[in-house]
Amino acid sequence: MTDPTGHMAHYIETLGAVPEAIQRMSELSTEFFDSYTAIRKLAYSDSEGGLSLRHKELLFTILDVTVSNRDGALNHLRAARRAGLTDAELRDALIITFIVRGVASWGLVGQDLWAEATQDGYGQNAAGEPTHG
Repeated sequence: MTDPTGHMAHYIETLGAVPEAIQRMSELSTEFFDSYTAIRKLAYSDSEGGLSLRHKELLFTILDVTVSNRDGALNHLRAARRAGLTDAELRDALIITFIVRGVASWGLVGQDLWAEATQDGYGQNAAGEPTHG
């Protein structure tokens, strides 16, 4: 590991602690852990006109929600709160997440299949008879 102290300090700084999953990752492979942490540090770095830390943590929170990572979502929520996330911002993000995740299959694939099925001349009429020749 090139900088184990710096890597662990990054997690403590951003999350308040080193999550167990991160500790285990560091034990799995030094090279993998170094690479993962370098990418993570890049995501947390400031960029002119970029997202605030509060909004980055909110994104991490919501993305963890979408993949059912409860522990990750809670860790990032706590970090987002320390960075100034408000109840209203969290509420809005959770409502949007519900709308998107709840209807994601329709929005990504289902609606396109329905549009093609109803425009291509194939399918069934109200009597259940084929509409194609």
